[in-house]
Amino acid sequence: MDSQHKTEMIRVLDTRLKSRSFDGRAVLIFGHCNASEEIADFLLAHKINPVAILDNSIAKHSHMYRNIPVTPPRLIQSYTYENSVVLIATRFYADMAAQLRQLGYVGEIVQVVEYNSFSEYSLSDETIKRKTERMQRGIETLKQIRERYPAEHLVICPNNALGDVYWAMSFLPAYCEKHSICKVVIVVIGNGCRQVAGMFCAENSIIMINSCEMDELVQAVIYNREVNCVIAHHDRPYTDNIIKWLDKHFLSFIDYYRYAVFGLSKGTQPVLPNRLESFENHRQIPGSQTVILSPYAKSVVDLPDSFWNKIVDEYSRKGLYLYTNIVGDEKPINGTLPLSVPIRQMCSAAEHAGTFIGVRSGLCDVLNTANCRKVVVFPDCYYSTTPYKVADFFALPGWESIIRKQMNRPLAF
Repeated sequence: MDSQHKTEMIRVLDTRLKSRSFDGRAVLIFGHCNASEEIADFLLAHKINPVAILDNSIAKHSHMYRNIPVTPPRLIQSYTYENSVVLIATRFYADMAAQLRQLGYVGEIVQVVEYNSFSEYSLSDETIKRKTERMQRGIETLKQIRERYPAEHLVICPNNALGDVYWAMSFLPAYCEKHSICKVVIVVIGNGCRQVAGMFCAENSIIMINSCEMDELVQAVIYNREVNCVIAHHDRPYTDNIIKWLDKHFLSFIDYYRYAVFGLSKGTQPVLPNRLESFENHRQIPGSQTVILSPYAKSVVDLPDSFWNKIVDEYSRKGLYLYTNIVGDEKPINGTLPLSVPIRQMCSAAEHAGTFIGVRSGLCDVLNTANCRKVVVFPDCYYSTTPYKVADFFALPGWESIIRKQMNRPLAF
């Protein structure tokens, strides 16, 4: 869950807490995914114990999250409209709400996060007016881009996610060759994604816009039937149902970009970034004697301090130096020093340090080619609504892996 959606989730839940709408009611969550775990964490922190996480995947029904059982949706038939509320934080809200109604549930269903801003299930004049104005703003953004880049193929990376941009750029040359595309311009959200795109192409072929402008642009591209472009994301916009295909057919995150996004053949290899920069090492960090820790990710629930403290203790006893990679107002782990490195220097920084240990995030994708010891930490949970574990879907060839469920065991590094 990215920071924008998490902020929205907290706002919705906090409003309901203040209105005491959870008091005396059983709280159920529909859909076991990272977002539902974020909801559970928030509720538990406020002394509210969800009774269950409903999910359609049989593979998840033996799973527990913080003593909350994952159960079939039919459990909802035990509850009435007066004594319960169901919280949903996936982009399949409409389908899930309809399923609950078909099961006979007439209680309150709350959409905690609006993932799919392209759809709104209303034909009111106000909704149509608002969506039309939004599309017009998107068309204006598209017009401004086309005035500067009239013939270039637009490669739209609609999510503020480093890993998505990395693999989109990795397979872009093969896509261009397949379709005889000579010139492209990349559209991204935020400075981090701009830097990732800059690992592969010149800065003057990258456009950076904010998330609202991106949503409007994507809507305009769809409704304007813009042909000289590609929306380079594996499940955005959410009209292609690729995520539902994954319910029965496994593909890795990397293969999603190879096959589903760009339609490339099995043997197509991703290109390596060719615009990396050398680590400037202003802080005079010792080479081959340092561990860079990366505990933050948009899409993974934060690991407890005790997990990182064990790592810090282990490497400190070995006499190594420890740094925490931080961005913005993020805080370093206790016992480590803060380290902020431009993304295009991260591979060089990790190679200089000697060891990188990080929770699974887009930064791990950025370090795909780094020649050093790389350890990735996965949460023990399922990817989105699918029956596949995050550790399988987001696997990183060549990396050592730690699964979060092993936290209570002695850590060996």
